[in-house]
Amino acid sequence: MTIPVSAVLLVEDDHLILDSTARLLADDGLEVTCASNAEQALAILGDGRIPSILVTDINLDGPSSGLDLARSVAEAWPDVRLILISGETRPAPGHYPEKAVFFTKPYASGALLTLIRSSDW
Repeated sequence: MTIPVSAVLLVEDDHLILDSTARLLADDGLEVTCASNAEQALAILGDGRIPSILVTDINLDGPSSGLDLARSVAEAWPDVRLILISGETRPAPGHYPEKAVFFTKPYASGALLTLIRSSDW
């Protein structure tokens, strides 16, 4: 079953991955807002631009990680669905918000879109 998703906040510090993933999501009809670190993402959220889904890399440049960001979002905006992505680290359950889904990279573009559109999590 698919659910309506209109807006995604994409957080990735690798600009090539950020740009290509943003294009992929936009081409699928999603409104995409991009940030390259957790602080930028929190500023976007603080301005009232609350997405349906946050997709964040775990290892981000800056003082806060994607895990820190996911925890903050889960606490302040509990309706935002969370997708954590990493090609280096798989956090142990309990180290990230319970409702978050972990996704490894590299990932197939269709798999990411299917996950975003899925209601199975």
